[in-house]
Amino acid sequence: MTWNVWGRFGDRWREREDAIVAVVRSLQPDLVAVQEAWSTPETTQADVLGARLGLHAAFAKSRMPTDADPEVELGLAVLSRWPLAAVQRHHVRGETVALHIEPAAPGPRVDFVTTCLDWEEDHAEQRMAQAKVLDELVRDLTTRDGLVVLAGDLNAPPDHPEISLLTERMTDCWSGRADAGHTYSSGNPYLGHGEWIEDHRIDYILATHRDPHRLQVLDAGIRGLTEDNGLPPSDHYAVFADVALG
Repeated sequence: MTWNVWGRFGDRWREREDAIVAVVRSLQPDLVAVQEAWSTPETTQADVLGARLGLHAAFAKSRMPTDADPEVELGLAVLSRWPLAAVQRHHVRGETVALHIEPAAPGPRVDFVTTCLDWEEDHAEQRMAQAKVLDELVRDLTTRDGLVVLAGDLNAPPDHPEISLLTERMTDCWSGRADAGHTYSSGNPYLGHGEWIEDHRIDYILATHRDPHRLQVLDAGIRGLTEDNGLPPSDHYAVFADVALG
């Protein structure tokens, strides 16, 4: 599962966080990638969500929009059903990082990576550079005999070159579905009007294995539309996928 949870923005961030917890609990995912997770000097949203959901958590600061409160910083989080056997932060470009965890899960090895690429329309060159770093990371991880998942807010539609680069090596878990799967929708009241990525799918779960024929996408879907008393819990919708090795 992956979800850009919109930090503490808006005047309902506490209610939104309650709804985020309810959505994640209802899906019972093994692994959750979170972008725009907040942190303060006292704690992080990763720790708060992990405690409320009974999941193991990791957090890493990364380039994100700026909160009005100077003590609040945003970054990446991962929640895991299993303890974390390894946690790494990979430099992507500038202040952007990728948070990479290996859960101590039974069965085949899993490398789970999340990131948030530059969101500005005029940062196509930067996003491509970031995608190239991610592609190299995935290439290296794929040499191991395990499942590699990249889940996050990539801030570009599927037909853009930075996404095409990644899907040359990885399977887009939404691919083949009839629904366009827009995760950044003008139907979301928290969205500003006229944003360049409005009404596009920009949040992804990508997966691969050394033997790609073993990869099976059993299901995929979107959540986070109306769970906060008729409102979405974030300005992005959440994406989930059920992925297995055959």
